[in-house]
Amino acid sequence: MVVYYKIILADIQMNPLAITPPAFSLLNGNVLPTVAGPFPCVCGVFLSGQFVKGSHDPPTGNAALLHEHTDSLPCNAYGNKQCTNKCLDSIVKHLPNSPALICGSIERDCHKERAYLFIKNCNDTWINTNLSAGREYCCKDNIPYKCPILP
Repeated sequence: MVVYYKIILADIQMNPLAITPPAFSLLNGNVLPTVAGPFPCVCGVFLSGQFVKGSHDPPTGNAALLHEHTDSLPCNAYGNKQCTNKCLDSIVKHLPNSPALICGSIERDCHKERAYLFIKNCNDTWINTNLSAGREYCCKDNIPYKCPILP
């Protein structure tokens, strides 16, 4: 299969940053072009009660926090890593206020649950990054409270 890339000079002159070179991936030692997909990078924070750790099944319910980036990234492992890093950049500034954000956005109470970052890149499938803030969240009636030390 041969893939041809067509770049229109007028597009480059109007917005030179909109044209990016294609990314490449290796398959059995052969270099294959990998084009960015139509589905942009999406970040979702899900609580540990919404998915089974180690399973490839998608999380259930809505993300506690959701952020969609406007740019599409390569549809390969490198694009997924870029998406993950963009999500971390977006989320890290909200960590100090994360209990109020998480508890205010979920539609249920939670007890000692961790928040995990999932991404979507190039398609509508959640990918678990296995990244967590490292803290537990406890919420009652959309209000955060200090999680007890004992279960």
